[in-house]
Amino acid sequence: MKDEVFGELSYGDYDSWEGKHTLDFGGNTYTIDLSIRVFEDEEEITQRQKVAFRHFIEKWHDIQEKLIKSLIQYYNEEVRFSYGPDDEEEYAEYWPEINTKEALLQAVTLEDIVVGYDFHQKDPICIYLLFSRAWGGEDYDDNGIGVCFINEEIDEIAYKDIAY
Repeated sequence: MKDEVFGELSYGDYDSWEGKHTLDFGGNTYTIDLSIRVFEDEEEITQRQKVAFRHFIEKWHDIQEKLIKSLIQYYNEEVRFSYGPDDEEEYAEYWPEINTKEALLQAVTLEDIVVGYDFHQKDPICIYLLFSRAWGGEDYDDNGIGVCFINEEIDEIAYKDIAY
């Protein structure tokens, strides 16, 4: 299906339309996976989802700097040193210093954007950005970072599964 807002999409496995979107993050251009969550019995992308995504993309330039600062803060205040090996040298490799935009951009990779369900005018539409991360050892469970935006403002930063 070709959508005027989202572009070329195909219906995916998990009640979502899927495609690709190109987005600049921190000076690097990424072609990332795009997923629009829909209800199984309807399979329809709503106008509210389109408007939420369009507004998010229009404000993306302004959103980025706050996002980068928030990711650095999340890493240093919520995640860093929360687990790891007993060996001090290995432990230091698990938790690198991340206090600058450049260090953050070396440690995370933007992979997905998810447009959340439209709960029929009851709740705002959530837009999620999902990142892989390089700290904390091997990520066997794909527990990178998920950032939830509501009305172009960060609502929550947590593991990726907040989007699902």
